Amino acid sequence: MKKASLTKTEQRFLWTAALVCAVCVALAFGFAVPRQTGPGRAAGSETPLIQLARVDLNTAGQDVLCTLPGVGEQRAQAIIEYREQYGRFAAVEEAAAVPGLTEAVVEEWDGLAYVS
Repeated sequence: MKKASLTKTEQRFLWTAALVCAVCVALAFGFAVPRQTGPGRAAGSETPLIQLARVDLNTAGQDVLCTLPGVGEQRAQAIIEYREQYGRFAAVEEAAAVPGLTEAVVEEWDGLAYVS
C-alpha cells in the first residue's frame, strides 16, 4: 500500500499559509492597543497610534469630528457652530454643552479628544 504524499507545490502552499498566519498573529499582537482606564493611567502614556488618532475639538473639521464615537455629520456640525459662536473649548468636558451632545457621549471620547 502506497502512502499518499504531498507534491512540492502543496508543501510550498502549506508552508506559505503557515507563514502568513504567523505574520498575521504577530501583527495583531504588535498593533493591539491595550485599554488603559482609571487613575493608574499616566498622562502622556498613550501609544503613538492613539496620539495620531486624537481629535482637537478646537481645530477639527467635520470629517475628523465624525471619527469620534457618537458623532455623525449633524453633531459634528453642531460642534463647529458652537465653537464659532462661543469660541474655543477650554476642556473636552465643555463639549457636553453643545446641543445634541450629552455628558455620556463626551465621556466616550476619553483619550480620543483634546483641546489645544
